[in-house]
Amino acid sequence: MATLQRTMSQVMDKEEGEDMSAGENCPMPTQDITLNLKNRAKAITTAAYGPENPKLPNEAFWRKKADQWDVSIDDSKQSLCGNCAAFNVSDKIKECIANGIGMEADPWGTIKLADLGYCEIFDFKCAGTRTCDAWVVGGPNTGEQEGEEEEGEYEEDES
Repeated sequence: MATLQRTMSQVMDKEEGEDMSAGENCPMPTQDITLNLKNRAKAITTAAYGPENPKLPNEAFWRKKADQWDVSIDDSKQSLCGNCAAFNVSDKIKECIANGIGMEADPWGTIKLADLGYCEIFDFKCAGTRTCDAWVVGGPNTGEQEGEEEEGEYEEDES
């Protein structure tokens, strides 16, 4: 995916022995709020990422999704980022998100409260209680799927 390619490029550009701590080997949108917001805005405009506040009824939003997917409103409400195959909630990506939030706030509390993960389609920090037109069955990506390497794409080289 795009994130993996960018992340690998970032890692490959590092000089041997160069510090890879503090999120430097993480997807850039997890570390740069401006880039994250730009990518989220693209998901909103191109894939109807939403609803804006998932705690509200948002009937018009869910009706539109139901009509688009030709399912009931209740069924449309079951296709969330939190169960999308592109929603990365691996420990490694959560570390990246926490590093990007920094210590000005409670990063782990924020991740938990907002149900944050990383959208690997649109490359931004994503709330699990939202959805978009690009939703893919089979998630979330916990980093433990069959065939996925244990040494992950966001981990620094320990050699």
